[in-house]
Amino acid sequence: MTKRPLFYGWWMVATAFIFMMLIVGFALYGLPLFYNLWVAEFGWKRADIQFGNTLGKIIAGPLLGFLVGWLVDRRGPRGVMVTGALFASLALLGFSWIASLAALYVCFFSNALGYLCAGPLPNQVLLSHWFRRLRGRVMGIAYVGIGVGGMLVPWVVFFLNRQFGWRGSLCVLSLLFAVVMLTLLLFVRRRPAELGLLPDGEEQTAASAPAAPPQVSLLKILKTSAFWLLAAGSIFSIGAIGGIMQNLALYIADIVPKEAVELTKTRVLSLALFASVAGRLTMGWLADRFTKKYVMLVTYLIVGLSIPLLLAARGQPELLYVFAIAFGFGLGADYMLIPLMAAECFGLGALSRVLGIIIMSDSIGEATMPYLVAHIRDATGSYATGFVLLTGLALAGALAILAIRYRDGKPVSRAQVEG
Repeated sequence: MTKRPLFYGWWMVATAFIFMMLIVGFALYGLPLFYNLWVAEFGWKRADIQFGNTLGKIIAGPLLGFLVGWLVDRRGPRGVMVTGALFASLALLGFSWIASLAALYVCFFSNALGYLCAGPLPNQVLLSHWFRRLRGRVMGIAYVGIGVGGMLVPWVVFFLNRQFGWRGSLCVLSLLFAVVMLTLLLFVRRRPAELGLLPDGEEQTAASAPAAPPQVSLLKILKTSAFWLLAAGSIFSIGAIGGIMQNLALYIADIVPKEAVELTKTRVLSLALFASVAGRLTMGWLADRFTKKYVMLVTYLIVGLSIPLLLAARGQPELLYVFAIAFGFGLGADYMLIPLMAAECFGLGALSRVLGIIIMSDSIGEATMPYLVAHIRDATGSYATGFVLLTGLALAGALAILAIRYRDGKPVSRAQVEG
């Protein structure tokens, strides 16, 4: 019996895994590890630092999100991802040189462009074309990269900071990003049809011809209630996640003794991202077997109901680790389920454009909530009000997903856009 070669789509999964690990796991979740160091060295307010994150994402997301989705749809992901890899690498290099808030904000903008062009959007579209039957499973595997990156980056930064200082640490990470990502992109292919293959590695037969998915009118999608509910739900939930993750290290610095801050934030953030691996694998597996709407609903509830544990941790710091496990599990599945729900609700014909709009919208919540929570902390001296606000926001996201209509186990919106 001739042994079948490994399906090339699995190389796309490996590429997406590493890109998610670096762009999201390292860059998005790693940068907050430097915030308290910048507060101490430059005397900047927490809201001043968070404003850079907000400014970068609001400009990059709303202005360029749809354009990036359109480019991925028309030209394929590789060129867009090359651009993103360069922006992300340059951002980290720039952060290592900062001495003013203006320079900080320019670097945040470059980092936001890297996230937009080389992060979830192009990788989600890439995997959605290479896999159909196994889509939920491979999306879960790729998104485990975020958990692995987020789990490793606190320890990597802790080690590099001790060896080279925070500036040298960022230089090393910049070089790592450029070399690894640009090398991987040499092997990316847009669709299995380019290599004469079918999605999932299925056997080619005389009756089966690989074809691009039928184009779907974006206007039809925008007229469905499912689109607006999915967009609202993801904005609320991801806004809550962003508000927590961007402020978590700073909150830890508020509630634990000064000499324990660096080690505690390293352990808590690493544990949260370790738990996210279990969340991605578990919810990816469930999304292939059960109605995706309910898998997403459970995920959003986990995110919202875990946040109050942070408030309780002020009096009992050990609860930080309980929070990390629960919140991390929900965090792990959150981003991953958005493209799965979008594909189920609207098909693949306009997936990149739909994700471009949704991710553009998500960036508003992900950008504004960290700044708002940090501003509340600067004004009141406490994170309590901000964390209560984030809890309500996450639960509102769950209600939006619950409101998406299904009939006979299928989204009503699918028939509306394909009819």
